Amino acid sequence: MNECLKSFLASPWEYVGPWLVLLPAAVMLLAAGVAVVLRNLIHAALCLTVSFIALGIVFIALGAEFVGFVQLLVYVGAVAMLIVFAILLTRPDQLASAKGPLTGFAPAGGALIAFAVLTGLLVFIFSSPIARKPLPPAPVAPVAEIGKALMGTDILPLMATGVLLTAALIGAAVIAMEDKRS
Repeated sequence: MNECLKSFLASPWEYVGPWLVLLPAAVMLLAAGVAVVLRNLIHAALCLTVSFIALGIVFIALGAEFVGFVQLLVYVGAVAMLIVFAILLTRPDQLASAKGPLTGFAPAGGALIAFAVLTGLLVFIFSSPIARKPLPPAPVAPVAEIGKALMGTDILPLMATGVLLTAALIGAAVIAMEDKRS
């Protein structure tokens, strides 16, 4: 038993195998597809959040820990919650009266267009001569080095982004409070 545990800790990829990537990838595709089809915007936003979480897990499983954690923090923590807040701040009477050019369009037509676009993209990607070239070795950048760069030379853009996002959040709260008073 102890040898089995040592072997697992030495190389967990051999035990888990590709399921660590394939299962979250399947959940991501299913959640994204359901988010597109759902009519309730809150449920669609929550399915999109599940898709973001699964994508972050796929990145982490593939060895891109920094990208995976940024995916989880930024997209799940900020973008998905911003979408939910935007939906909640929208007045239902405005939402019901908003009619676009595709209001009467059947969902099957949208799925057909999406499938045609996906097919076209895949044909162009796989027929490209670049797709047949071997990939260069990926540069190794540990999370510690990325963190040092962000907190060293790149601190000014990082802080400006934080200030901009905070100002946008405060502005959204002020606009929402003004709508509630009138």
